[in-house]
Amino acid sequence: MSKDLDVEQAAQATMTTTSIEVKAEPVAVVELTTTTKAGAAAAGAIPTTNVDKSSKAAEEQKQQPVAATTTIAEQAQPTVAAVVEATANKGDNKSNMDPALINFKVLYVLTQLCGLTMIVLVGTWIGQHFGGLGGTDNPRLEFNWHPLFMTIGFIYLYGNSILVYRGFRTTRKKTLKLTHAGIHLAAFVLTVIALKTVFDSHNLVDPPIPNMYSLHSWLGLSAVIIFCLQYVAGFMAFLVPGMRENYKIALMPLHIYFGLFGFVLAIASAVMGLTEKAIFTLGANYSTLPAAAVLTNIIGVLYVIFGALVVYLATEPSYKRKALPEDTALLFGTVNE
Repeated sequence: MSKDLDVEQAAQATMTTTSIEVKAEPVAVVELTTTTKAGAAAAGAIPTTNVDKSSKAAEEQKQQPVAATTTIAEQAQPTVAAVVEATANKGDNKSNMDPALINFKVLYVLTQLCGLTMIVLVGTWIGQHFGGLGGTDNPRLEFNWHPLFMTIGFIYLYGNSILVYRGFRTTRKKTLKLTHAGIHLAAFVLTVIALKTVFDSHNLVDPPIPNMYSLHSWLGLSAVIIFCLQYVAGFMAFLVPGMRENYKIALMPLHIYFGLFGFVLAIASAVMGLTEKAIFTLGANYSTLPAAAVLTNIIGVLYVIFGALVVYLATEPSYKRKALPEDTALLFGTVNE
């Protein structure tokens, strides 16, 4: 009986130790305490097991910072990858830029270079071959203001005013309207001064030279009249509030057409004026192509190239400015903002 009782008590002690150990496995400190209470039943095996488990717990605690570091690194990887992907996409966007826009930018820069070269050559032509500039006391030199101001105002500024809607495509429509009108106003002022100088050069000499007899003067004055009518009509329709929308829509195609027509007429008149000046000053020597004649012809060619580029850039459909989100224009920017 006593042996059976001892076996039964030993079995109960073993079951208690097992159950306590299972419940206390997650925490190493509790496991050691439980082992102490059950030391009488399993004296040789339990301390070794507890030491092994304590070592494993310590190793797991040492490995936790490494795991945390790995987790942080894994979380940072998507950020780095996103930056790399964004940079690649930016490069792709540049490489996939609209070919029409690339062509426009190249031709627009070429147009500006052509126009600036044209102005420089006209100044050189006047200074080196025709005595420079003068006032009313020297009508012959006062005339030289005429080709210079006509080149700057009635050709270069006129052409850039036409291109302002396409050259500055990311600017608000209302700002472009004011810029368009402002450049036209500057061109108009220079044109009026140029006309005054040419009339003075004819009227103030002795004997006076007749006015308005050449084809150059007829076409030139026609271009100026068209320009002035265009300016007044455009200002009243598109800048002064109160004009009905159907009138604006009806006027816009005419405004565009006659604007280009007046510009082409100005180019044609300028080429005629250069030829007329060369013939009057060089006479028979013009056929021998002296330096003044060569420079005259080069300026005329630049006039034609500049005019052709402006007309092409202004009429090519693929170069048309796209409406911006902040624009409120419904058609051709005719609605006042």
